[in-house]
Amino acid sequence: MLISEDSKPAGWIRLSAALYYCAASMAVQFSNKALFTLYGYHFPILMTFLQMLFIAPVCYIVARPNLQWETAKGIMPLAFVNVLNVVAGLLGTAGLNIPMFIALRRFTLVATIALERLLLGKQHEKATLGAVGVMIGGALVAAVTDLSFHPTGYAAVLANDLLTALYLIRVKATPATQGLSTTGLLFYNATLSLPLLAVALAISWEPAAIWAYPGYASAGFRAVLGMSCMLGLTINHSTFVCTRYNDPLTTSVAGNLKNVLMTFIGALSFGDFVFRPWNAAGLAISMAGAVWYATKTALRSVQKNLICHGLFNQPHQQWQASCHHCHCITPAA
Repeated sequence: MLISEDSKPAGWIRLSAALYYCAASMAVQFSNKALFTLYGYHFPILMTFLQMLFIAPVCYIVARPNLQWETAKGIMPLAFVNVLNVVAGLLGTAGLNIPMFIALRRFTLVATIALERLLLGKQHEKATLGAVGVMIGGALVAAVTDLSFHPTGYAAVLANDLLTALYLIRVKATPATQGLSTTGLLFYNATLSLPLLAVALAISWEPAAIWAYPGYASAGFRAVLGMSCMLGLTINHSTFVCTRYNDPLTTSVAGNLKNVLMTFIGALSFGDFVFRPWNAAGLAISMAGAVWYATKTALRSVQKNLICHGLFNQPHQQWQASCHHCHCITPAA
């Protein structure tokens, strides 16, 4: 389903898209973490390759998109960013405990705000910047008091933050994506990612260790690996859906809000979280900022709808440019 900028869906549809993204993100992150931590399967490039190998045929069967070289060329930069983003995310998941991974993922918001301003010319309110500042401040407090500091994991997650922001903006702004359904876009993205991943896999250290992994006979391992591949389809699809229905920053914040639950579950699930009061306080501050942003955005959406329908006494002109979804017209004097 294509969403034009002048015909945005109702608020409940946008909310449903955000919740879909949150649920998918939570599920795939836990399945990947289980592979890394519980089964010791540290092959992020191979996992990404398997996910894309599953996604491509499924999406082609569902969407049956017209195969056009011009479309493929237009989407290639998006696929390249996607490969780097997914691999960086998997490396970060492997190297950090869940609460710290989540805290550092808050920096996606800063990257999104900066890139939206640089690439899309979008301005953000002071309240939005304040909420993001609280999230980042809490993440910094948590990071500097992390007893299980892992420099490679930190670097991977910070790269993941920048690449995620760029990926979300490219999904929204790439002209070649405008004529495709979400599933068709996902097919192109996965198919174009496969040769890039094959090259990355061939030149990496992973092939030498893959065959030596001792856990392939485990039914539990095979089940989790299969689930991770299937959930790779879900997270990619939900990312496209959420970003098309909403803006990139809202998608970033939706991903951070689901972390409120994941922080507590993750701290108890995998046994790699070292508790320290300041570290826990930083995580709590960061989550409070996410809740503040969500509350502010929800109230602003309600206020905007009331203004658009003449039920709230505010100057209509200041909202008219951002009120395309209800096609409101300023009454004649």
